[in-house]
Amino acid sequence: MDNLTINGFGSSSGGTFQTVELNGKGTINGEVECERLYCNGAGTLNGHVKAREAKISGRAKVSGGISASSIRIDGSAKIEGDVNAGKLKIAGHASLDGHVKGDELIILGKASIGKDCEVEHFTAEGHFTIAGLLNAEQVDISIHGGESKAKEIGGRRICCTAHESKFLSLLTPFISRPALTAELIEGDHIELANTTAKIVRGNTVIIGENCDIGLVEYKEEFRQAKTAKVGDNQKI
Repeated sequence: MDNLTINGFGSSSGGTFQTVELNGKGTINGEVECERLYCNGAGTLNGHVKAREAKISGRAKVSGGISASSIRIDGSAKIEGDVNAGKLKIAGHASLDGHVKGDELIILGKASIGKDCEVEHFTAEGHFTIAGLLNAEQVDISIHGGESKAKEIGGRRICCTAHESKFLSLLTPFISRPALTAELIEGDHIELANTTAKIVRGNTVIIGENCDIGLVEYKEEFRQAKTAKVGDNQKI
């Protein structure tokens, strides 16, 4: 199986390859199937990409979707179609216009997802915006600054913690606190901090510091921190 490498300005048609490497400003017109995709320069892929491993260290634009066992984005990526990945790790900046599905999603940088995100394990220490539903067995969100948003969040266990530096806390109220915003958060076990939501529903619900929740519905246990604001709580 051949390799495809573009080091300078160049273009190629799609096809099946062992390794695809874009080091310059390369364009591939058509669908690509390969074992490994490396984008170190500025790559444009006009078609769907299927790979075992995809790594974007430069800038990539994909007009189709990506299906891969492993995807790592250290640079900048815009993917207009759906993303299906066993493991997706975003340490740079990713704009994903479609659905995201897979086993594990790790966000250390910044991610924007245009539709729903369905994974087994969702971990975020960076910023994210999800226009649809975030659904995962385990949701671990650790916000270090700025704001993250999802329309709805569902899962078995959902945990959101917020970490502020002492320097940033001295500048409050001039700088907004790190926060998570959602319309609905629903799960079995929910622990939240620095979260704004209209409805939080679960078996066990723990509302921590700096939360603003319209309604809490719980089956077994409900706890609320002194600094948290909860409009109403109901045992269901």
